[in-house]
Amino acid sequence: MIAIAFLTAIAGGILSVVASLYLTELYHVSNFEGGRGMLIFFALAPLGLIVGFIVGLVVALRNRGTGFGGFAKAQGIALGIAIGLAAVVSGILYLAADHPPKLDGKPLALEFEVKIPPALKLPVQPSVQTLYASLYANYRDNGYALLDYDKIASRDGYFFVPGKASLLSQTFNRDLLVSIESEGGARQFIKLKLRAKPRKEDEAWSDWITATERADLSPVPEPERIAVRYRVHPED
Repeated sequence: MIAIAFLTAIAGGILSVVASLYLTELYHVSNFEGGRGMLIFFALAPLGLIVGFIVGLVVALRNRGTGFGGFAKAQGIALGIAIGLAAVVSGILYLAADHPPKLDGKPLALEFEVKIPPALKLPVQPSVQTLYASLYANYRDNGYALLDYDKIASRDGYFFVPGKASLLSQTFNRDLLVSIESEGGARQFIKLKLRAKPRKEDEAWSDWITATERADLSPVPEPERIAVRYRVHPED
């Protein structure tokens, strides 16, 4: 009886880890300071062990067969129930997750170009520490964008900075935060007008959209407003 519970507990722990590796990534659980790994191995895996042990114990108590045949039957039932529970819970969580949008079966990236006005000064050598951007949709979908510092161009007094970011969720609520560390007030939010599920026509460049507020929600004077245009494209 204890052997059945113990073996089912091990199976439950393994099933929990395997499912959690995918589901925590699907739910964008942060890897910061090992947070995702700690959640899996110190919370979800023990939960799988406990549930597996309870399932095995209940099955063993209700199926009191004798000999190896009775053991094998009870163990098979316990493992079947554990696998079924793992499949049902994983399926529910998968369906409830906010899946990344796709186009032609491929995940999408947002390609953009930031337009910085003459009133703001760029650092002499822009880098990830002094000039950066992040794409925000929700607390699970908030990541740094990749800026191409080697392709920064100057035209008519404006600086143009290309970049891109992966689209990780289906939402209308997307903001691009642009930060220039050499300019104390140059942390500006730009509200993007992009469909939750982009279409083929969204592969064309948008019109320029201008920031109206800073990160602290104060208004941005018109000469200091950063603008952005963007388009989507399938990732390889």
